[in-house]
Amino acid sequence: MTSSAARGNALLRSASRGLDFVIVAGAVLTVGILVALVASVAFEVVMRYFFNRPTAWVVELSEYSLLWLAFLGGAWVLREEAHVKVEMLVEILPPRTREIMHVITSLAGAATCALFCWVSTVYILELYESGEMLLRSIQVKKWAVLSVMVPGLLLITLQFIRRAWRGLPAAPASITAKHAITGRQ
Repeated sequence: MTSSAARGNALLRSASRGLDFVIVAGAVLTVGILVALVASVAFEVVMRYFFNRPTAWVVELSEYSLLWLAFLGGAWVLREEAHVKVEMLVEILPPRTREIMHVITSLAGAATCALFCWVSTVYILELYESGEMLLRSIQVKKWAVLSVMVPGLLLITLQFIRRAWRGLPAAPASITAKHAITGRQ
């Protein structure tokens, strides 16, 4: 392996470790939000049923939290292959066809999430410029609640790309990652 190919492989490994770090940080943040969500709902139950003093903010906080949970935890769930899958058809396919389908669905997922990431970015920037508020018991800027969509979708897109890359058949030993990316030997 040439030194430039070795540097390319080291760069890919480093980028992958960096992506893992950010994905795990999102998952840890998701757990923290989930703990706060459970505590706030328990607080609401106690206030409502024991003191007859319901809160006005717990339901809204729960709604906002669910959005953040989905987008912060989505890339980790994908990385761990812990998402819901319908495998009935896939399991009857030959192994090579299954691998190809895995790569195709990963690329389709990446393209879809990238598109949604772009559209979300444009929309959130418009919300930021307009200053639109969510006028409920908790008054908050709408862009602030929805802003988690952009980094969440970006991480999911990158994880789908990595998932597709890992699903590609192994290249001959004479072809390095750099050659596979550039198409040159």
